[in-house]
Amino acid sequence: MAEACGGAAGQDDQIVMGWFTKDTAMNTLTETERVQLRRLEATVEAGVSATLTVIEAGKALAAIRTRQLYRDTAASWDDYVQARFRITKRRADQLVAFAGVQDALEAAQEEMGTRVPTLSEKAARPLVGMDADTIREVVAEAAEDPAGVTPATIRKAASRRRKTKAAKVPRPRRYRVAGAIVVVTFNRKGTGSAIDALAAAMRQAEDELETQATEAA
Repeated sequence: MAEACGGAAGQDDQIVMGWFTKDTAMNTLTETERVQLRRLEATVEAGVSATLTVIEAGKALAAIRTRQLYRDTAASWDDYVQARFRITKRRADQLVAFAGVQDALEAAQEEMGTRVPTLSEKAARPLVGMDADTIREVVAEAAEDPAGVTPATIRKAASRRRKTKAAKVPRPRRYRVAGAIVVVTFNRKGTGSAIDALAAAMRQAEDELETQATEAA
């Protein structure tokens, strides 16, 4: 039937995808290309292995820190990681945080049935500091993206949860008191209402002092 239609016998058994067919899949690479492929695959495997090793290192550091297993050899966590691994406390804590994010992602994957790729430390950074529930929300939102769950969609979903409106810092205010001018400069925790209350209290105190001075005279 295939020959009658102008096709070669067995053509239906071929799945053509561009240059790729079942008949030619094993015969298109040259020996040089096969060598290149093996070298490139080894590089990929080394990279994946390195990421997994970093995760395991973070988990090990977390256990050492939580149980204070360094207490016989160092006075503090900072001293321990500096002396034993020649890394700073900040770097050690970053590795611990990275491992924690991966644990949360794995838990989300199992609970939601959504495949989550193993993220590099850089890709996981936007999730550091988030609790497990928030990470699940990030994964769920990333899964709804047409591209699926990828480092880019996870970063995008995480950024939405980190955007907070920056507190507006009031301008410095000047208050005149007896014999002086007080300048109050706000920090981000300060509020105008609080400083207004302070100013009122200062004015009240000044009035009382003036009253006392008048009565004494």
